[in-house]
Amino acid sequence: MLVRMVAVAMALASLGRASAQTVVRAFCGNNGKAHVLYAGKSEKIIPPEGEQVGCGDLAIADDRRSVGWAVQVENCCTSYPIAVELVVLRDGKKTVISSDQTIYQWRFVDHAEKVAMLSGPVHGGASQADLYDSRTGKKLKTWNGSGDAPKWAEGWKDEFTSEQK
Repeated sequence: MLVRMVAVAMALASLGRASAQTVVRAFCGNNGKAHVLYAGKSEKIIPPEGEQVGCGDLAIADDRRSVGWAVQVENCCTSYPIAVELVVLRDGKKTVISSDQTIYQWRFVDHAEKVAMLSGPVHGGASQADLYDSRTGKKLKTWNGSGDAPKWAEGWKDEFTSEQK
């Protein structure tokens, strides 16, 4: 029985590795959609989110299995679209992380296990930095710009308005 359970566990683990595809290149196309090119030359064009008109700030993680981008939507009060969601695609599974405000910057953290996002009003300085689990989209931590920046938010201190410091 134990041998059978170990064999099943090994088979499942190898399936997980088999589904892991190496991202060779990714870009935001003129069609406003993210394009991901995998090793073996397969390309996937990712369907847009609800009101998506573009994508931006696309990045491939150092694990080469994860790619992310900011979802841009039309905004009533600007002549340009703004980023309000972050999409993380890892091994074919998509996680969408929404922000209550405009996303200024974001980055992968801890080998793409997490993502850090800096956000704030459309005009003005950042109001918060958040750390999320990249697989679930669950918010793990928040930093408001006061005091020393946590490691995951290093370099963002100057993005906050002077009133918040």
